[in-house]
Amino acid sequence: MENMAKITFGIVLPTRGVLFSGADPKKDIIELSKMAEEFGYDGVWAGDSILAKPRLDSIAVLSAVAGVTGRLKLGTSCFASFPLRHPILLAYQWATLDQLSGGRTILVVCQGTPTQHGRIYRNEYDAFGISPKEKIPRIEEGIEILRKVWKEDNVSYDGKIFKFKEVTVQPKPAQKDVPIWIASNPRSTGELEGAPGNIEANFERVGKYSDGWMTTMVTPEEYREDLDKVLVYVKKHGKSQSEFKTSLYYNVNVDKDKQHAAEESKDFLQKYYREDPSGILDKWVAFGDLSDITKKLEGFIRAGVQDFNIRFVAWDQMEQLKRFNEILPSYQ
Repeated sequence: MENMAKITFGIVLPTRGVLFSGADPKKDIIELSKMAEEFGYDGVWAGDSILAKPRLDSIAVLSAVAGVTGRLKLGTSCFASFPLRHPILLAYQWATLDQLSGGRTILVVCQGTPTQHGRIYRNEYDAFGISPKEKIPRIEEGIEILRKVWKEDNVSYDGKIFKFKEVTVQPKPAQKDVPIWIASNPRSTGELEGAPGNIEANFERVGKYSDGWMTTMVTPEEYREDLDKVLVYVKKHGKSQSEFKTSLYYNVNVDKDKQHAAEESKDFLQKYYREDPSGILDKWVAFGDLSDITKKLEGFIRAGVQDFNIRFVAWDQMEQLKRFNEILPSYQ
């Protein structure tokens, strides 16, 4: 499939980075968002995790950003606590955000890091009294519930996890149809919690339940292979492949000194994930001068990426945005 769509660029706000960098959240969240809009970016994105990877709350952050911007799309990248949050409460909160922003939101949900990955991920689910095996049904049912209560009144639902009768959520979102995407990467998650041994089901879940797909930590060739699988199920479930959004969460460090860019990226990711990223640095990060960055971006565009969520794995976020902005005019 030749990518003919406009390439869009969003900035991932450092909602976790500000906790360990000592940066001023007002500068690195609010001022960065205002500058991104001024420079012509398409959106800003906020990651999400409650206990496992602590950060500023994504809904609160996006609400603050909504008040100082007028055009940027406001999204999550990704909403890892979705299985932990009750969909009725989330529907109420997200509809409020959509109203305040004038209908600019995109909700990107995911299952988060598998709890087998470490104690901090398991403790998060234990603290909420939720079994990790419920992750997948909570995602599927949660998406169904959001769509229903955002459009209808007196909604009843009888699912495996959630059961309720005659619920009306007000306000409704400003958008007629709030975009809901799913972020997933079967290559890194292996067996999915709640759906062991059935990786193909992950591709179908994206095609069946979502309006778009976000992934990360892949080569252009892997992205193309996985996208082709997703689009099979998009078509199977009666959706338009041309209207289905395809997105890549990608790390960038713009620096003429390529070695310094690599070292700073490694330091940032080490603090962020508490793991050594050396083995995946070249695959997951575009680092170096503008020609180095552009070359990697072009590879993903040829593979079908329509939307980039750029996270600057560097300590000076404002300076990175200014440097990366030299690339943006080529895609506008």
